[in-house]
Amino acid sequence: MARIVAVINLKGGIGKTTTVVNISAGLALKGARVLLIDIDAQGNLAMALGVQPRRTLYEAIVEHKPLTDLRITARPNLDLVAANETLLLAHQAIAGRADWVRVLEHLVRPLRNEYDFIFFDCGGSLTVLNQNALIAATDVIIPTTVEPFAVKGLEKLIAQIGRVKGGTGVVRAIIPTMVDPRMRQSVELLTYLNRTYGRLVLPPVRVNVRLSEASAVGKTIYEHDPRSRGALDYAQIVELLSKDWDFRPARLVAAPNAGQSPTVSSAVSPLAPLVTGGGEVQTDTCPNCSHRLQRATVAGYRITYCTNCRYRRQELIRGEP
Repeated sequence: MARIVAVINLKGGIGKTTTVVNISAGLALKGARVLLIDIDAQGNLAMALGVQPRRTLYEAIVEHKPLTDLRITARPNLDLVAANETLLLAHQAIAGRADWVRVLEHLVRPLRNEYDFIFFDCGGSLTVLNQNALIAATDVIIPTTVEPFAVKGLEKLIAQIGRVKGGTGVVRAIIPTMVDPRMRQSVELLTYLNRTYGRLVLPPVRVNVRLSEASAVGKTIYEHDPRSRGALDYAQIVELLSKDWDFRPARLVAAPNAGQSPTVSSAVSPLAPLVTGGGEVQTDTCPNCSHRLQRATVAGYRITYCTNCRYRRQELIRGEP
C-alpha cells in the first residue's frame, strides 16, 4: 500500500511546493508510481508541473466525485489532483461533516493499492485540510529555510503534529532549503538543526536560481537543468528517502533527451537515469568521520556522500553526455 506523505510547514515561502515536485519527480524517475494531491488553494502544483487541469479537489470534497475522475497524468508515473481558489469553499463543507478530520483519508483509501507514494502539498497554515492530511499521513516531511523565525516555528510545528497524531514518530525528515553556505547565519542555524533534530535533518538544498526558474516554466529541476546543484541536492534526498522507505524500484525511467519526455525502461539505458540505484554502499570510508560512504548517480555525476557528517564529493562521469 502507498505511503501517504504530508509535506507541511506553517510558514510560507520556504520551498514547500518545489520540494514536493522534485522529490516526487525523482521517485517517479526511479520507477515509483506517485500521486500528488494539492490541498493549497493557491494551486501552485499545477503551475510548477506545467499542466492546466480542468477539474480539482473541490469536486471530490463538495460534489463527492472519486479522485480517479479528477486526476491527470503530469509525467510518466506521476499523477496530479490539482487545486485552485475554489478549495477555500471546501473548508466550509468539511467543517459541517461528522467525519471532518478524515475526509482526505477516506478519499485516498481506494487509491492506496495503485500507488507507491501519495503526497499532500499542504498550505501555509493549520487549516482543516492540513489537519486532514496529517491524520491521513503515514509520513511527514518538513521543509524549512534556515532563518531564525522558520527554525523557531519548526519546534511549534512538530509539537502540533504530536498533538494531532498522538506522537512525533511520523516525522520522517526535515529538509533545509534555500541554504547559502557563504552566510554565517545559515551555517550556524544548520548546525543548530543538526544538533537538535539529528538524523531527521537531511542534507540541505542550496540556494539555486535554477529551482525557481524550473517552477516558472512548469518543469521539474531534472528537466530544466539536470546538472544544476538544485538537481543534485534533490536527487541525493530522493536516494536517502528511498533507502529509508526501503523502496526498490520495479523499473527505471530513462533520462530524457532535449525536448523529449522521460520514458519507462526495463533496464538501464546508455543514458543513465537521472536518479538511479539505491545509494549502494561503497567499500571506502568517509575521510572526516570514517563512516561508510554511499553513492548516487545523477545526471552524469557520481555523488559520494556520508550520512553521518554530511561530507559530499561529486565528479563528472566521463563518456556520458
